[in-house]
Order: sequence, then structure tokens, then C-alpha cells
Amino acid sequence: MAIFEISILLGLGVAAFAEPAQLRANRSRRLALTAGTQTLTGSLYDTGCYPPKSDGGWGYCGPLSCKDAYITCPSEGGGPATVNGITGTYLSRGGTQYSASNCGSFLPRLSTSDKTNRNPQGQCDSTCTQQTTGVCSATFLAKVLVGTGVKYAFCNDKWLVVSSSGEPSVFTPNLNDVPNPPGKAGTSLRTGMATLDTTRSDVLFYPLSVTDLSTASGTNNQNVFDVQSGQGPYSYLIDGSNVFGLPSDAGIGMAVNGQSIFPIYNNNAKYTPEKCEVDSCSNHVGQGGGQPHFHGDPFGDQDPSSPSPDYCLYGPSNYSSGASGHPPVIGFAGDGHLIYGRYLSESAPGFAAPLLDACGGHAHSAAGTDEHGFDLTQYHYHTQVFDATCPSGAMCAAGDTYKASTTGPFQCFKADLTKSEGSSALLSATQSPSYKAKNEMGYRCCGMTDYYVLHGVDLSADVASSSTCTSPAAPQNGAYAAGSACATAGATLYSGNKCTPTCNPGYKVSGTTRCVKGTLTETASCVLSNSSPSPSPTPSPSSSPTPTPTPIPSPAPSLSFAGSTPAGSTGTCTGVDNTSTNCPPDYDDARPPKAGCTCTCQTGCTPSPSQNPSPAPSPNTDPTPTPNPGSFPPSAGTDFSITEARLGRVTLVFICLALVPSV
Repeated sequence: MAIFEISILLGLGVAAFAEPAQLRANRSRRLALTAGTQTLTGSLYDTGCYPPKSDGGWGYCGPLSCKDAYITCPSEGGGPATVNGITGTYLSRGGTQYSASNCGSFLPRLSTSDKTNRNPQGQCDSTCTQQTTGVCSATFLAKVLVGTGVKYAFCNDKWLVVSSSGEPSVFTPNLNDVPNPPGKAGTSLRTGMATLDTTRSDVLFYPLSVTDLSTASGTNNQNVFDVQSGQGPYSYLIDGSNVFGLPSDAGIGMAVNGQSIFPIYNNNAKYTPEKCEVDSCSNHVGQGGGQPHFHGDPFGDQDPSSPSPDYCLYGPSNYSSGASGHPPVIGFAGDGHLIYGRYLSESAPGFAAPLLDACGGHAHSAAGTDEHGFDLTQYHYHTQVFDATCPSGAMCAAGDTYKASTTGPFQCFKADLTKSEGSSALLSATQSPSYKAKNEMGYRCCGMTDYYVLHGVDLSADVASSSTCTSPAAPQNGAYAAGSACATAGATLYSGNKCTPTCNPGYKVSGTTRCVKGTLTETASCVLSNSSPSPSPTPSPSSSPTPTPTPIPSPAPSLSFAGSTPAGSTGTCTGVDNTSTNCPPDYDDARPPKAGCTCTCQTGCTPSPSQNPSPAPSPNTDPTPTPNPGSFPPSAGTDFSITEARLGRVTLVFICLALVPSV
């Protein structure tokens, strides 16, 4: 996660500080706002998570006192972390003192063979007509689905069907860092990276027609569940007198990368972070193995070029209109409502208007649409962050405060499940024959035009030829990999297929070749690596104990909010592009809305190039500008380039400022 903390300004460039007592927890701007009915003292950017061990953090989400609840073996990559000279300790519980020699080994994968055939089963249905608008649009699916987990997605006439391997391909989990991961019943084994396998398919059945309940309460839909004990399959969550209308041992939705989404609660209706059992992106693997699922908001800096790339599923770089815009779609709830990410600003559309209800969602009181044109006065969920305190009996220390976050649906589903023919939410609640089974919801309408499919999955017999594209020739100074969808020029590409070439030495990739509903919406190229000016290198920490200020490039680069390396000019797009999507406010040649690169506007958008700022005045003759660290993004007229280097226990943040003269 990109870090922006300042303690001392040295001339124009260098700020240095020792690590704070909280050991890099919750680096964020202080807003003290809340989006829901829960209390938040702090920032909407807070995660309650620590960076992975490999990046100098504790490597989990949860209370700081979880650092004293380790149970895994250091010889296998587990065991206590050491952060800023402080080393975690092993758990003592139930008369057992765990140690490096008395620890839980990681559970090996439960199956030796991964699933390779991801093709849908059966023949298409010639009697149905596919829905193609809203979440069924090929444009929408291509824009929101990310990574290699989702193998295919399509709508029939009643359901959106998304099939996934569940693999967390957008980021790498750090499961071995978790102090107290779930254990396999009857053994001392604990789940970790060794447990991962792709032996199954997770399929979402998202109903296209939804009727909501008038209430938002933990008692929602309780009568639908087959079991009323709070334990095991087909039961809702129960914690003493508290009941929550969500499944106790199943998912509540699917993220846009295909990972399963679970409630913030574990199967005993306790906040999962209190068990010290999730990694830096709120992941863990359950007792049954497979792939990790989310128990909290997977929010972080998704840009791997960030100075501190502890990125998760999504982050500030994914907000198409910036922090003050509406959050992006990050998942699909099993009851038929979209899940959006967390609010980052009180000025964002719909913030606290109304507050998120007990189910974790709302319908905006003011008219408006999201970046996909969806009506925000229709009910939808958001992730959210709020204050929490460890109770007695938890793995963390009683009274320890921390930040908890939800995955969307909080204490209930808002939809009236009894009004649906079938859904993923119903499959986790009941075996009643009154509702559709999986094989009754996953059918494909023949001649589909709107769908998403990865290369290697065969939908050729089910789709219209008008939805396909022709693979272009390899770009100059590059080639597509053998076996990829674009390996052979003239080959058929299906909607959702995308290819990235490998470029010759001295060249870099620009863009991705992508087919969406019969159109190559983007074609990759290989451009000279030195075609854009690069920022000055970070001073080597070994060369001097006191780094000198980084020279300010001319022209000074603009800030890339996600922490990416800035270079070149910036600009804006206006209008609607060729995918019927509102153009992003910023653009570049890779993926909008990242600013600060050599820019190419998307097809259909009108570029309005920014003026290059003049070189900064000489620090020898002009006063040193002093930014307000509590104000972010910076005020108009100031450009920032931020880089970070670590020197043991000291973090150095180099800040280049360029004053833009008034016109």
C-alpha cells in the first residue's frame, strides 16, 4: 500500500522518519468519517491490516495483539514475525504453550490433481433469449472481471452465471504469515500456501429479478434456512442472542476476480479478525482446502509499481472518478445485488445518503448513475470499515481496539429470498425443491452475443459469430506467446479474450489486445522503453547516511494516486467511448484513469492535453514550499512525485514539488 507520511521536510526533497509505535498500521489520511451505522474514528482509508512479512509487516488483518497468537512453524515459513525490532510470540491456550518445536504444520493440498477442463456442460438451450443489458452486457463483464480466476460468465434469461476456479490471480496471498490460520478438524495441521489447489469450480448464480424486503435486520430470511442451530450447512449465523441472516458455513457472493466472498463473521458469528486467522488482504483457506476466500474488505493499492506494492483486489487506482467518485464494483452478492467498494470521501455520491443499513447497503436518495450507467437509487451493497474491540475469549487481547471491515452484505441479505426462483444465496440456505437447483440455473441460450470467456474455455457452439473477433498480427518489435489466443494471426477471438505480447529488448508493452462483443476494443503495441522521460532514481541508501534531495525533473511529473511511477504528460478525456462508457477523467496508454504517463485516449474519447508545468524555481533563491500533510490530494497548482525507500527501521520518503505558475 502506498505510504504518504511526512515528519520533517528537508529542503525541497527529503522527509525521513523512524517507524511509529503502531508498526506501520493503518497508514492513511485522517477523515474521521463513517459510511454506515457503525462507528469509525479514523480514516475511510484504514484497513486494519499490516503489510506482509516480506515487506516488513506483521502480515495479517486484525488487532495488533494477534502478534502474540502464533501457532505455525518457522521451519515451514510460518512463526512469529519481527517488526521494527519487536518479535511476536507463540500462543498459550488451553494449557498448551506453542513454540517453534510445538507448532502446527501447514496442511498439504488435499488433492494432487487440479481441474483442467473448465468447459460448461451440456448443450445450449434454443428456447430461451439471453438478456444482454446491465450486468449481462459483454462490455460490463469485460470491464469489471479481472485476473484468471473467472473462466466464463454469461446471462441466460433469468440468471447471471459466473464460473471460477477461485484462484486469487490479481494479487498473491500471504497465508503463511497468518498467526493462527484455520486448522483441519481432528489434526494439528493449519491451512497455508501449501494447502492451495484448484480442484473445483465455484459458480455464482445471480438472479436478474430481485424483490427486496422492507426490513434490514439480522432476522431477514431466517425462515428460509433449513437449520436453526447456527452450526453446519444450511444454518444462519447465531452468536448468543444475536442472529444474522447469512449462512454460517458458506459464501455470500463472488468477487470480480472469482474469489468467494464470506461474511465478516466466522462460522461462530464472531468477527474473523479477532481469531487472528486472515492475511493482509483478509484471506484465508478454510478447513476443506481449495482456494482462499475473503472475510473482509480486500482494499489496498492494486498498482504493483507502487513504492510499497502491498496490493489487494482493488485500491484507490480503481476509482474511475477519483476518491470523490462512487466506488467501483468489486463483487456480486448471492441474492442478486452488486457489491461496491468502500467510500473514500464524504463528498462521493451517496455517502451517508442514506447511511448503509444493517445489511450493509443502501439505495441513493438522490438520482445518479455509476461509471457503468447503473441506477444508484437501486439497492446495492458497499464494503465498509469501522471500529471494533476484542472481546474476552478471543485470540486477541481483550479490550484491544482495531479496524474491522465488511465484504458487502453485513448482517443480512436485503433481498427476499422466497421471491426468487433460485440463487446462490438460496443454495447456501436450503435444499428445498421449491427452488431451482444448480443444473436448472446454469443453462446457456444458443447464439449468445454478450458473454465473457478466457482463452482455453470452449463456448464456440453457444455464441453468435458476430460476437467474435479476428486475432491481429503480432505487433512490431514483439510477439504473442505460443498457445495464447493471439498466437496465430487470423485466429478467432471470443468476447473476453485478451492477449499481451512479449516485446523485444529496448521495448515495452503498451495496452492489451482485447475482444469485446465482436470488436477489438484495444490492440497492444510495443513502444520504445525510453519513449517517455523517467523520474530521477531514488538515492542509494548505501551511498550516504543522509540522502540528498532528488533533482526535480523538468517538466515535473504529476502525481499518480496509486503510487505508480510518473513520467510524461497528462490529459483528460471527455464524452463517451466506443464501449458506451463515460470517458475517465484521466487517461494513459495502459489503463485509465492513471495519470502521469505518455497518453493515448481511448477510441471515441476527446483528449484535452494538460499544460506541461514549468520547471520548479531554484531552491537556492525561492522559499521552500511546505505542503500540509493532512490535506490530500494536494491543492491545485502543486505537483507531487513520491518515492519511498526503506533503510532498516527508517523509512525515507522523497517528495519532489513543482510549483505551477498561475496563468
